[in-house]
Amino acid sequence: MNQPLYTGLLNIWVDDLVPCLKDNETGELKETLVYRIQSKTFLKNFREDNGWYINWENVPVGVEVYALALQEDANAIQGLIGIVNDHEAEAAYLHWGCTAPWNNKHDYGTQRYSGVGGHLFAIGAEKSVEWGYKGNMYAYAANAELLKHYIEKFGAVFIGVIRDYHFGIFEEQAQKIMEVYNFEWI
Repeated sequence: MNQPLYTGLLNIWVDDLVPCLKDNETGELKETLVYRIQSKTFLKNFREDNGWYINWENVPVGVEVYALALQEDANAIQGLIGIVNDHEAEAAYLHWGCTAPWNNKHDYGTQRYSGVGGHLFAIGAEKSVEWGYKGNMYAYAANAELLKHYIEKFGAVFIGVIRDYHFGIFEEQAQKIMEVYNFEWI
């Protein structure tokens, strides 16, 4: 794998374990869908300066970007995840991931929908299964606090081989994640 792919970090907090996104204003569960974004022009809408953690149009070649959106409005993107099919590791590499700014209570103090973070991990697990890796995936947490959070929430395993905060989620834990979160692929 090319070294530039190892520059990504996950900055995703996992809150409610809910099958769909939960509207925190009404308590209503909202059906979700997932789709791949291939247009760099479209990805220019998701930038660090407007709360999307990175400039998404700059993800390296080979990173597939997926959007989590509300089923009632496919343009209402609630989170993004960049995933690499890592043949060498026989796992999905979760390159970048973040919730929409209005869902990021840790950085912005508010959260319109909960459940986004867990859904993004479930997308990674499903891609891993699709690629024949049984749900195995790995990533680099943005910091020690998030690494601990992933270990507690999903049973992630600290690997620490390539960089600090390197972790893996393997078949059994990935299966549990996929059992919780529901979405439709389009």
